[in-house]
Amino acid sequence: MQAKTAGQPAAQDPVAALPRAGNWVRTRSQVLVCWDGLSEPWSRIQLDAPADFDWILFDTSGRQAAGQRQLRGQSCRVLSAEVEGKGQVYQALADHLAANSEVPDYVALIDAAVLLSTSSINRLLHLAASEGLDVCAPALSHDSSCAHRWSLRQASLMFRELDWVEMTMPFYRGSLFMAGREQYRGHVSSAGMDCYLMPTLQQLTGLKRCVLVDAVMACHRPPAGQGPQVYRNGRSAGEEAAAVKAHCIALIQSRQPELLQSEWFRRLFEQGPARSRWQQVKDGLGRRLRRWLEAST
Repeated sequence: MQAKTAGQPAAQDPVAALPRAGNWVRTRSQVLVCWDGLSEPWSRIQLDAPADFDWILFDTSGRQAAGQRQLRGQSCRVLSAEVEGKGQVYQALADHLAANSEVPDYVALIDAAVLLSTSSINRLLHLAASEGLDVCAPALSHDSSCAHRWSLRQASLMFRELDWVEMTMPFYRGSLFMAGREQYRGHVSSAGMDCYLMPTLQQLTGLKRCVLVDAVMACHRPPAGQGPQVYRNGRSAGEEAAAVKAHCIALIQSRQPELLQSEWFRRLFEQGPARSRWQQVKDGLGRRLRRWLEAST
């Protein structure tokens, strides 16, 4: 797909709010995969098809030189910086795209521990474009490591509408991702960015369609061990999440205060992840039923 210079942005296009909006260039989708800079690139990605997007390898150790490279037969852009958490990856990617005045169709940020294939990414991007999705992610296999059981695949579905997707492998409309560039600054981890910041940006930009794509499945296999309990900025992940939440509430109060009375605000900022006992029982029964149905097909 050839890049083309954006014309005058539409009134609802968040690119209109970006600096020098008339100079931004729309490019095809960019898929970033995190890399330790030492192991084989894309070691968990099956390179089984030509990519309908541009690859970015992000060396989180800062060892590799940045620039255009040819690795494992794939043309890619290498970005390199020593980072402590994925929040810093968001900042570095947004700054890279801004430096080149690029607004990709979609932007994906995939953890190094995700098992996926090029053809699956192609399919997800096709579905996102054809269905007009603003935020999406593949569903997880049932043997994945996951923090939220609702992210596990339901084989009978194509999509599930959600308020947010977690940060393991999100896909964002490029204009939405770039509209949040200044909001990513100062965050080391991604704690709170998935469940507070990105949904808030969606509401403020009008790009509200967020789904889990059950038609595409991935597996999450995180390495053993945990990251630092306290980052170099002196905050823990929990403290970063609380700071993101407070920042988003302030954004809403200043830009769209009517959202403070909405059901959406109550779900995300007041109710949170807490579930009643009945919800827990219902979810447990639903899991057993889904597994039985999957085993019987």
